[in-house]
Amino acid sequence: MDALELRLAVGERVRNYRLSNHYTQAYFAEMIDISVNFLSEIENGKKGMSQETLYKLCEHFCLSADYILFGKNPSVGESESSSRISDLAQTLNDAELNTLIDFLVSLRKLRSFSI
Repeated sequence: MDALELRLAVGERVRNYRLSNHYTQAYFAEMIDISVNFLSEIENGKKGMSQETLYKLCEHFCLSADYILFGKNPSVGESESSSRISDLAQTLNDAELNTLIDFLVSLRKLRSFSI
């Protein structure tokens, strides 16, 4: 894959993620501290992004760099949502993690009442 093909593929994955989550270019660009114009150039394969921008993208939106760069989905048997939750949970301290677990248990109980 040459540089242009790589930029086009990365840009398409960034755009698809942004659109599938109903984020505007303005919101998305602001969250990773780049201009809307630069985001547009990334999405259209005209420009690549720095390591810092890739880091911010992955960190803020809980995305895998393997997905952005190579299109690799989460591990076999692990859904994208599970992967995102796992990545986010690794950033929490013990108290926050216990609160998250309590919340998820409560959510599951609520779901069982509504079925």
